[in-house]
Amino acid sequence: MRALFAVFKRELALFFRSPIIYVIAFALMLLMGFFFTSIVGGMSDSNQSGYAQQLYTGNLAVINYMSLFTFLQFIFAPLLTMRLLAEEQREGTLEVLMTLPMHDWAFVVGKFLAVWAVYTFLLALTGIYLYLLTTVSVLSGGIIFSAYFGAWLYGGAVMALALIWSAVSEDQLVAAFLGAATILVFYLATPFSSQVGELLGTGAADFVRELGLSVHYDSRMLNGLLQAHDVVYFLILMGIALFITTLIVGSRRWRAS
Repeated sequence: MRALFAVFKRELALFFRSPIIYVIAFALMLLMGFFFTSIVGGMSDSNQSGYAQQLYTGNLAVINYMSLFTFLQFIFAPLLTMRLLAEEQREGTLEVLMTLPMHDWAFVVGKFLAVWAVYTFLLALTGIYLYLLTTVSVLSGGIIFSAYFGAWLYGGAVMALALIWSAVSEDQLVAAFLGAATILVFYLATPFSSQVGELLGTGAADFVRELGLSVHYDSRMLNGLLQAHDVVYFLILMGIALFITTLIVGSRRWRAS
């Protein structure tokens, strides 16, 4: 655990010393700001008389807002993870780190927790716009909690998926591209499950639908439906992705020795 915490602290410090995190934060907040402005503009144009109507439009705004935030992670997650292992490989420092007395899993999990912490920071920044939204509408605390808790788990899952490719390729752009493609495949699995069903049957369609990110977040957690199996899905996806990354890193240690 001491080695894991050391890796975590090192990576977190590197993130906040690098300009990339501030560029990503600025770009993300700019995009979310434009979308927030359009949401507020639409709400001001609609008739919001009555508490029930304000609650409905407020919750709908939260759903649309957070749905966009999580969708955009197919771009931002690979940008955050692409250097974590790829840069170590390119500069030759990965082999040096692999000689240190630490388990492969501690090395990988330490890096993962650092990037997940950075994602948590970005997620927290979006709360600024939701706070402003409370000045023009009524919001449900249950919807907000479920949406943010789900978005936090969603972020951990997509970071773990993208991290695999940072371990595979020493080219950061290749790692980012493959990470984005993988996240998109998992995101689009649910919408395309019906086409899979036409080819392979309902069993395959159900499997592909439940494999997708959107059915667990957009269809359930984002609508205030907080269920244990959706939480377990994200945790299992993180675990499998980190296990694969650990195997890849371990194979590099074996080849180096």
